[in-house]
Amino acid sequence: MRCGTVAELGHELRRPEADLLRDKIYELRIGLMGMNYRLLYFFHGEAIAVLAHGIVKESAVPPREIDRAIERKKRFEKAPLAHTYKET
Repeated sequence: MRCGTVAELGHELRRPEADLLRDKIYELRIGLMGMNYRLLYFFHGEAIAVLAHGIVKESAVPPREIDRAIERKKRFEKAPLAHTYKET
């Protein structure tokens, strides 16, 4: 498997770095200073929208975290510009 970043591989990035959970919600797995974290995101056109970060890795992402991410995705999709940061 070729390792890469979400920016390089997008939807093609897979385990162990990333995985599709459900309802177009993906997780990115990050190891930092001996801890494993998860970041939940989805693709919006060519952009990547982060929905949750800093979830300490357990055996699986808790269903309540995925449910929260789905709700945040719905809010983002209703008003993308209101939830988008752009550097000036």
